[in-house]
Amino acid sequence: MIVNDKLIQIEDAATSLLSSLVSDSIERLVIEEKVRAIAAIQGDYSEEDIQSITRKLEVRFSISMSLGTLFASEDYRPWLDTARGGIDWYYWNRYRRFLGQQQFPQQVINGLDSITDQILDHLENPNKDGEWARKGMVVGHVQSGKTANYIGLINKAADSGYKVIIILAGILNTLRNQTQLRVDYGFVGMDTEQKKVIGVGKFSNDKKPAYFTTNTKDFRKAVANQIGVGIGDLKEPVVLIIKKNKSTLENLIDWLKHNNPHNLKSYPMLLVDDEADHASINTSKDNDIATTINRKIRELLHLFDRSSYLGYTATPFANVFIDPETENEMLGDDLFPRDFIISLDPPSNYVGSARIFASEGDLDIVRVANDYEDCLPVKHKKDWQPEDIPASLKEAIKVFILCRAIRLLRGQANAHNSMLINVSRFTMVQSNVKLLVDAYLKEVRQAIFNYYKLDITEALKNSTIASLKDVFDTEFYKISYTWGDVQAILKNAVSPIGVIEVNSSSAAEPLDYNRQNYPDGRNVIAIGGMSLSRGLTLEGLTVSYFLRNSVMYDTLMQMGRWFGYRDGYADLCRIYMTAEAESWYVHISDATDELREEFRRMKAAGMSPKDFGLCVRSHPESLIVTARNKMRSGTPIAREISLEGRLVETSVLLKQTDVLEANSRLLANIIDEMLKVKKPLNNISPPDFRIPSGYLWSDIPVSIIQKFVENFRNHPASQLTNPTPLKHYINLLKKDGLFFWDVILISPDKKDAPGKNINGLEVKFQTRTVSKFRDIGIAINKEKRRVGYAIQESAGLPIDNVIHAENQFIIENPLKNSIPGSVYRKLRAELGWKPLLILHMLDCEEEKGKSLFSGGIVAYGISFPGEGGSGRPQKLVEYIVNTIWWKNEYLDILDEEEEESEDE
Repeated sequence: MIVNDKLIQIEDAATSLLSSLVSDSIERLVIEEKVRAIAAIQGDYSEEDIQSITRKLEVRFSISMSLGTLFASEDYRPWLDTARGGIDWYYWNRYRRFLGQQQFPQQVINGLDSITDQILDHLENPNKDGEWARKGMVVGHVQSGKTANYIGLINKAADSGYKVIIILAGILNTLRNQTQLRVDYGFVGMDTEQKKVIGVGKFSNDKKPAYFTTNTKDFRKAVANQIGVGIGDLKEPVVLIIKKNKSTLENLIDWLKHNNPHNLKSYPMLLVDDEADHASINTSKDNDIATTINRKIRELLHLFDRSSYLGYTATPFANVFIDPETENEMLGDDLFPRDFIISLDPPSNYVGSARIFASEGDLDIVRVANDYEDCLPVKHKKDWQPEDIPASLKEAIKVFILCRAIRLLRGQANAHNSMLINVSRFTMVQSNVKLLVDAYLKEVRQAIFNYYKLDITEALKNSTIASLKDVFDTEFYKISYTWGDVQAILKNAVSPIGVIEVNSSSAAEPLDYNRQNYPDGRNVIAIGGMSLSRGLTLEGLTVSYFLRNSVMYDTLMQMGRWFGYRDGYADLCRIYMTAEAESWYVHISDATDELREEFRRMKAAGMSPKDFGLCVRSHPESLIVTARNKMRSGTPIAREISLEGRLVETSVLLKQTDVLEANSRLLANIIDEMLKVKKPLNNISPPDFRIPSGYLWSDIPVSIIQKFVENFRNHPASQLTNPTPLKHYINLLKKDGLFFWDVILISPDKKDAPGKNINGLEVKFQTRTVSKFRDIGIAINKEKRRVGYAIQESAGLPIDNVIHAENQFIIENPLKNSIPGSVYRKLRAELGWKPLLILHMLDCEEEKGKSLFSGGIVAYGISFPGEGGSGRPQKLVEYIVNTIWWKNEYLDILDEEEEESEDE
């Protein structure tokens, strides 16, 4: 096979030819034809080379990207189409060429072009006279290319006339520096520190933006003063990449005021707020007293009479908690995206939470680590000194070595390869872990050096080589290479791997993937905490080892650096995490995907950004976001929630024996009352109605339901099953004439399952894996933190209608392999059908085969008719977020996360 550099040359040449074709899709035969034509000109390529390049290009040109969903305010007035002909697209055109050079698929570049046009058009025309201010938000996905999106946008903003462009790049130096370097490549065209042409500058350097920050230095007022140039002295736009830091923002505001006293307000300014859900939001109890960073951002905007603010976030719940009505005369109104909100769809090759954690996910890459407590307990002091690393971490390191070997065999020799280890927020502990990991890696490396050349049988006599083969047989048995292929290349795979820590300590090293420094790719195991979160990209991330606890959506999603693009090696990636962390990711994935589906329905309903905000604020998942933001207050917070079209479940349960016994008696009592009303149907009965395994009662008086909900002993962390708002909502439904309910008592059709007789009914228990939840609770771990299964929500509905609704969903969603419960809730509403109470008896196990309570644990869910996001929320009920309980239980984690951000 030809060496890698020559293959890249022919691949680049073929890409240029194919990119010029105007087509939504390019057939394999066309791709192969172009590859063969170039191969004939450039050299003697084997058939294997030609087919390898053709396969890679076929994947690349099959990638697509849709435009997402956009909500605009009523005062939106399009301007870009009219102005387009008079704009010199110098900056955008060279950025577009740069993206092609970086092997972005052509359809993705085209999609990015369209999306950034949309965004720019919803910002204000920079040449419009008078005072104006626009505010918008872009909701993307973690590691999905938001940076490429906003760099494209600032190129177009510069072309169209924006003179001041400020990017707020998180709260950490590492992220700010990385963002600056990307802007250097994609917009400035020059390495701002070393003063040499890079990136877009290699296509044209006739014009370049002015800059007052570099890829190693944040804004410094003293340096800017030494330059002695104001914005009015510059012919081209000025770009500044700064941290969300009080003193940095103050210095910038002061410099802008005193170096541009006469004409500052006449310059149109674009402020891009990356990770806008972090630090930018005003979480103060008093809306007139903004939190520091929020106040400084508003001051910065207030300096300019003509400004556009654009927040980027991957956490859609966060920014809508900004009050759209808040206004302060000195600060200007708050940062609510009142003018537009756009929800981006990622390209088709994006590896996100849906592919990893959702029920229809196609990537089986999560491995549960459960052997860490002795070596690396999740809770530990800053002076904790681990004496060894757990076996699961040693396995993860071996997986990383094997991943690199397989990528070498796949012809990905010059690709970056990274492993992430995030097990502590303390830099001292991170340093100790680094030493242990480094020592273990050297031990494995030496064994490979000593034995990899031997005959397989002889080599396997070494315990390290044997353990590597065991891991290979377990994890990579589906790949096309044999152990012999892998063993032969192990030395090349392990040799360049280094171990670094990424934090604020003196021993830390930069997470540098610069091709000038690493022309053959970097192979690194990176150990750190917050510095490995919040926007920082680990190139070629294949293995992650993650032992962190949080119930905060933004923290968990941002720590998930494993999301992103893994073309050619997604099947090799592995994530090691605790069972509790996995269950939270599954839950968050489900909730976020549900919300994004509702975006589309909100769009179809013609909603404005303000309507959108109200819908998301009333989403049940917003309760936990409220708890996080207002935890410190210790004051109960009221939140108006819509339960229409929602499932509520007791996903966290109390585990004290007296509570479990009380709930068991309550279940027996409600069964007794229902049996007095009528006998239940079961799945052996005539199939007029859908009956999952169990006993179904129809037309049960609502008074029985209310009594059960009111008397069930609920865990405070199971916020949606708080009895007070549930009773209120049930009463609202009664006013609409819903006096009767369906009830299903689930009993799986498993002869060997444990169970018991309840008032003459043989009830089998459902097995659920649970984890300890603080001191008095247990949390359901598997199935999206769901107590039940989606199909159980179809109970009691007419079977013909159910089958039709399921078939319709399959037709409209061919890539989904399961029917969500929302299909049945929507059907209930369409048929004017009754709500459904779902009763469960659970056999809860913390470990396989070890039941927590032999008598079974009662849990329940309620499936309310309706479709979330189909209109402005109605019948809101007030939930009181018990911030005192959350503060007592979770303030330590919140403090740790905030202290970690400050330490880094």
